[in-house]
Amino acid sequence: MAMDPDTGLQGIDPATWEQLARSANELKEEGRPDITADELKQLYVAEAQRVEDKGEEPPAVIERVSGEADKWDPWEVRVIGPLSVYGGIEFSGGSDWTVRAEVGIKLSGKVIWKEGFHLTSKMNSITWEKTFAVVSGKLTVGIYGNDKCLWVSGEACYWWGKWHCAGFNEKIGCFG
Repeated sequence: MAMDPDTGLQGIDPATWEQLARSANELKEEGRPDITADELKQLYVAEAQRVEDKGEEPPAVIERVSGEADKWDPWEVRVIGPLSVYGGIEFSGGSDWTVRAEVGIKLSGKVIWKEGFHLTSKMNSITWEKTFAVVSGKLTVGIYGNDKCLWVSGEACYWWGKWHCAGFNEKIGCFG
């Protein structure tokens, strides 16, 4: 039987959900409804309890890039419990390639952080470390090899009575 929310979230400041909902609402797609702190917390609890009841699935690529150059290509990786990482990429060029990209973190399907960045053939990867009270992780995004493959790797954790963590190292697609 799944842990009750008071036990699973023990030690988490209730204001956390207001802060996370505010971030999700600031970053949501235009036209989408706002989410309340209680709704976000309920989604998180439901996902944590589902994982507790059914077991954790290994990280998996939900959406891969097509590999077409000069086109915005979205991607997403489900990492652990309520956490996924996502992004988009536009690859241009041959041996001196450039990339315009975005990466973000989703909590229970809601974006709570995102950042745009650029990569080049001379600076081919970038790493972030983020903590948002009930989730934390390290994320590296890079283009590697002769086939110019996009890899997403790191470790992500969520709180449910204790920290639950998973490492991931996923090839999202290639442009070469």
